[in-house]
Amino acid sequence: MGTEERKISLYDMLPVMDKEKATKFLIYGLLVAIIFGTILMISKSIADNASIWLSLEIQQNEMNYMQGLYGYNDYIVKIERANLIRYWMEYQVIIVGNIARIGVNVGLFFIVVGFLSFALNDKFDEKSRRIYLILAGAILFVIMVTTFFSQIAVFVS
Repeated sequence: MGTEERKISLYDMLPVMDKEKATKFLIYGLLVAIIFGTILMISKSIADNASIWLSLEIQQNEMNYMQGLYGYNDYIVKIERANLIRYWMEYQVIIVGNIARIGVNVGLFFIVVGFLSFALNDKFDEKSRRIYLILAGAILFVIMVTTFFSQIAVFVS
């Protein structure tokens, strides 16, 4: 009994799965990307509105101080606490944003695997398979660009 070396080609390592499993990958990838994208948008909104929150908090603090609800020392402590909370509101986007970016990229990777599986499925016609391969390549390009460049944004006015 001799041992044979088996050559594994790159094509054999590509994800080949049936249509239902590939569709599940697409759906799960979309859900993960949407959830983490929403978390990222909420975190960014909190950071963007931190200075407005600080202004409102300082105004409320001044009104309470002028009405005599607490003394000058409490007034100063509340201003310092409000400033600290504002800094944390601005800083949290770094931590939450990076975690959310990783989550979005994982979701996009699931979508790429689903589209690659569609592209490798022999049950689809050649035109559809080519479209799935182009979509997978475009999503991989998006993953690559957003991984290396973090300040990319699309504004719709």
